[in-house]
Amino acid sequence: MIVAQQKADIIPAQRRNVILELLRQKGVVSVHELSDAIGVSLPTIRRDLDWLAKSGAVHRSHGGATLKTTPGTTFEPDYHISSKIAREEKATIGKLAADRLQDNQSVIFDSSSTVYEAAYQVVEKGLKLTAVTNDIRIGELLAGNPSIHLLVSGGSLRPGSYTLIGEPGSSFLKGLHVDVALMGIHAINQSSCCDTSLEVAYTKRYMAAAAKQVIVLAHASKFGHVAFFDAFDVDEKFEIITDRPLAPAILRALEEKGATVTIAGNRKG
Repeated sequence: MIVAQQKADIIPAQRRNVILELLRQKGVVSVHELSDAIGVSLPTIRRDLDWLAKSGAVHRSHGGATLKTTPGTTFEPDYHISSKIAREEKATIGKLAADRLQDNQSVIFDSSSTVYEAAYQVVEKGLKLTAVTNDIRIGELLAGNPSIHLLVSGGSLRPGSYTLIGEPGSSFLKGLHVDVALMGIHAINQSSCCDTSLEVAYTKRYMAAAAKQVIVLAHASKFGHVAFFDAFDVDEKFEIITDRPLAPAILRALEEKGATVTIAGNRKG
């Protein structure tokens, strides 16, 4: 349950995070419900909803809002919004992904809020790894574990995120060979994994090609959609970890390509 903070203590970013969590829990929330739950005026809530709608996180209606779960082909919300959506589900997916790893492996940690949860579990478990990441937030997290040998790919920071893209990171990733890659993705349509940015899609393609095993960490809302550019197709070296059973047609397409699909929580494929 969300417990409202005192009006004087809450800042706009915190209010919007609470709104997103309430929408995730309830699906549809009215302006009056949000005002009562958070303890701020109706005009303040309307301004927050307008801001979230402009950012692409919610569908706005006259009396409230619903959470926007269908990703656009080229639009991606800023990290501080996407990281607040389905946090419990992402944590469950990340924990199972971390359980797949073993001491002394080399592992790529893709830039993703769900992969961040896996990295957090890796630190908690104290695993001894050689870790590569293109995410400065994940890099900071992994740097706190002295048993991890950390390499950061380099490049330019993508606006609105913690993702490094471009050179010298691309050349570094092209020459890399690792045991496992933990990958996030914007959309999965049948067996094709896509992203909103050409540079991000190429980065993910290099990461997937570098790994003996690829584990895609994908919240259920990612499936059945397309994004602007194909990053990679799945095959027998892929495991996809998600939080809910997939539509039969999507599951069949993934399994026909040889991929394993695992539902975090019940660990059934």
